[in-house]
Amino acid sequence: MQSHPHSPSESVLATSNSAPDLAAPCPVLAAVKARAKSLKKWRKHERTRLFISCCAGWHALGFSF
Repeated sequence: MQSHPHSPSESVLATSNSAPDLAAPCPVLAAVKARAKSLKKWRKHERTRLFISCCAGWHALGFSF
């Protein structure tokens, strides 16, 4: 016994006419995203560099971290 009746499945092929038209990406938006990504990577690199330098300083003073 089926609790929900199933309708017969129809196979529909996706064609280029049925796909929505995608506009070309905005070059300004792409540039903004690229700059944000590069800034994020730079900040991460700086945080890592600071952490490593602190660890090296503590190691030089005799502490281990």
